[in-house]
Amino acid sequence: MPLRVLFYRNYKAFSGGHLKVWDYFQHVRSSDRHRAEICLDPASAPASPWQGDPGLVDRYDPERADILFLAGTDWTALAGHPGIEERIPVVNLVQGLRHARPETPLFGFLSRRATRICVSPAVAEALRATGICNGPIHVIPNGIDFDLLPGGGAATGADVFLGGAKQPPLARALAARLQAEGYRVDLQIDPLPRQDYLARMAGAPIAVLLPCAEEGFYLPALEAMALGRVVICPDCGGNRSFCIDGVTALMPPAAVAPLAQAVAEASRNPGLAQALRQSAKEISKMHDIRSERAAFLDLLRHIGP
Repeated sequence: MPLRVLFYRNYKAFSGGHLKVWDYFQHVRSSDRHRAEICLDPASAPASPWQGDPGLVDRYDPERADILFLAGTDWTALAGHPGIEERIPVVNLVQGLRHARPETPLFGFLSRRATRICVSPAVAEALRATGICNGPIHVIPNGIDFDLLPGGGAATGADVFLGGAKQPPLARALAARLQAEGYRVDLQIDPLPRQDYLARMAGAPIAVLLPCAEEGFYLPALEAMALGRVVICPDCGGNRSFCIDGVTALMPPAAVAPLAQAVAEASRNPGLAQALRQSAKEISKMHDIRSERAAFLDLLRHIGP
């Protein structure tokens, strides 16, 4: 009989964090040894990826699960079940560097027993440095589903796609600077459906992407690489394993002048642009979703009653 892997989510709006939990839900579904189920918090928005999914259950009953899968603040759903992680194995997906910051509520969950999956070496290093993690720490780098990426990338007429939803003031100031210099800029600030976001990013030869100062991975930069764009992306910690300055991307400081200078460098130097695209494409192939799935299912086979 398949082992029941129970997920929990409080879904407000689409985010990269929800996307990866969805991916892991699908990984479990692909296993003939496990059954994926999920309960959504009653306050969740109706338009979640799990809407109408056969694995969606009405009530969260962790005591009846064989394995619990938690990410982010999902731990709060176990408030009425003290010590449950000593009775039922927990897999904890850790996607952000902020989990290692003592001032955040997430830090308090590290002492709870779990098998932790970190999305990048940077996240794993940060967790180990706390010295309080209870349970093994594994690294499974984020993967992308190449089958879901836009094919040709219909041209938007823009020279630069500027993904600035996480840093709107900087994005607007940079867009104004680039436009004043004659560049056609597709500025993205407001949330977009995932496929629309990818299509717009694929529609310009250069993708300038502005992460938060600290990210556990930063998937948009990798997606832009897989789409064959020239990637300009400041360092955010978790992107260092695939954003390599001058090799797969340009990584100026997160400020208007150096970012604009990087755009000019990529625009005026076709040889550099081609070299960046080629190296980025190659490194993106190392992050196929199938590798993520295989690594997780191998780990999952050793967890359970």
